[in-house]
Amino acid sequence: MNQFDLLILAIYIICVTYVINEAIKSLDARFTVRFEPDDLKQQLQEQNLQDTLGVGFGLAARYTKPDELQRLPIIISNRSSRYSIYVDWDHSSFADFDGRSRRVIRLMPGLTTDLFQPQVFSVIAPGKTLKEAVTAEDTLKRESDAGAVKVGAPLVNLASLKTAMDKKEFSLRLVLRVFDPVGGGGGDRFHVLSCKFTARRLPWTDALPWKHLKT
Repeated sequence: MNQFDLLILAIYIICVTYVINEAIKSLDARFTVRFEPDDLKQQLQEQNLQDTLGVGFGLAARYTKPDELQRLPIIISNRSSRYSIYVDWDHSSFADFDGRSRRVIRLMPGLTTDLFQPQVFSVIAPGKTLKEAVTAEDTLKRESDAGAVKVGAPLVNLASLKTAMDKKEFSLRLVLRVFDPVGGGGGDRFHVLSCKFTARRLPWTDALPWKHLKT
């Protein structure tokens, strides 16, 4: 192989590499958000709540758009046979990737722009489960002149995850009150739980169509 052939081969390799890189860039970024249950489990044990309540979240397996995560479905189970659990939304808060604290808003039909009013506690009776969706106050936008609002911005900025090596954390600080109505208020106490989440950008191979074909 002479020098001219080597030059042609080098140019060919460069062109192929460029085309492959451009094809990879054209693939839509995908993200995953994972709740860290082990950390919460330890907190429940430290506060002797492991048999009283359970907390879970309805996260998607992956998010195909950086602004797709706009609300957080939350599931709180009252595992006790005696206590009532009150969820204090106004004293709960989100912390974003930068640690900025944000007010939690429980999403309800007909939510209005009058967000200065206190939010009503959610009550979970013994053996029952509460399912709600929450977001941060600063994600809400006015929907119409009637005063209704809707979620119009992402809960966290997944677009800030630039490479598959990047990962960032955010959290939900959940304030709850455990109340014993049978014992005349005995055992009435507040608890704070920090629910931590890790967001990652998936490798570009996750966007390949055959990766998700069922066999």
